[in-house]
Amino acid sequence: MELKEYWSDSDHSRDFKLIRIGVVAVRFRWLVALLIIGIAGWIAVDWWVLDPAQFKLLWKARLITGVMLTPLLPLSYLCKLDRRWMVMSLYTLLGILLLFNFVSLWSFRDGVPIPVGYLAFPYFLLALLAALPLPIRFGLRVAVVVILAVLGTDYWLDDRTLDNGELIDRIWLLLCFSLTMIWVQAGQLRMLLDLYRESTRDPLTRLMNRRLFLRQLEAVRHDSGAGQPYTLILLDLDKFKRLNDDHGHLMGDEVLVSVATTIMDIFGQQAIAARYGGEEFMVLLPETRLDQGVRQAETLRLAVESQPVESPLDESEVMVTLSAGVVEGHHDSATSEVLRLADEALYRAKSRGRNCVVAHP
Repeated sequence: MELKEYWSDSDHSRDFKLIRIGVVAVRFRWLVALLIIGIAGWIAVDWWVLDPAQFKLLWKARLITGVMLTPLLPLSYLCKLDRRWMVMSLYTLLGILLLFNFVSLWSFRDGVPIPVGYLAFPYFLLALLAALPLPIRFGLRVAVVVILAVLGTDYWLDDRTLDNGELIDRIWLLLCFSLTMIWVQAGQLRMLLDLYRESTRDPLTRLMNRRLFLRQLEAVRHDSGAGQPYTLILLDLDKFKRLNDDHGHLMGDEVLVSVATTIMDIFGQQAIAARYGGEEFMVLLPETRLDQGVRQAETLRLAVESQPVESPLDESEVMVTLSAGVVEGHHDSATSEVLRLADEALYRAKSRGRNCVVAHP
């Protein structure tokens, strides 16, 4: 896994982004609920340790903060739909909590000793945010916002100066908590990526599995405009069962891996390729017309035919051919209908003697 996958989500697939946003939304909802309960529940502690005048101000601040946090609970459901909602919700949460921190410390401005719970609030906030699987870049932004808010609060409450002997200790602790938060967030992001890949990739060829491919097909169909068709290619290895019977399953696996590698070499990163079934492969070409898809499918067929696959057990080689059905889809084409037409085109290629490409007009 490359560092850029930790740094930003710009290189993540749209499917994974939606899954990660869904995870963040659920954890964000529980985090908000925990904060509402915790901030309100701390009133009992304030009643026990604070004098009446101090308590009168702070219990109101806690209740107001709880009321301000409450709309974030239904907002968390919108986070699943769009990344911008997620970002806005997180910054709104930060703003409310940092405002509460400022009001709380401001209430002790007359030399009243500050309970350790109020001094530790920014650190507690960073610890809670570590529960969210966020990229490093976003975690750094959160840390900068918290540190600047603490510096601004200290500057405002300490007679507009930062000449405070305890300030360096607070900044050092905030930096330590921030780095820990970012490290934990990146670790969770990696775990989520690993789980996603294990659940959406074919373990042998490392291409997409059928489930993810169908989601991608639906997304491409939805995104294609009126004048932007897409091409779907359904591939099937010819006489693959006989190959397994004659040469063994290890040889069959070697053939599948070789064909998958050739598919990626021919179509490149712009294509969406998957192992659709046992010896079937699917290739989706966004913004591609039928004639272009047929040419690329023919290029793949010739490449596979010209590259014998060497046995993993000895020096013997087997020749492999494939048949392909190609169909063009549009925004108003039902996914099931496009798949049916591709299957019909593949059947026609098989009936013509295999090792050929047939397009559905």
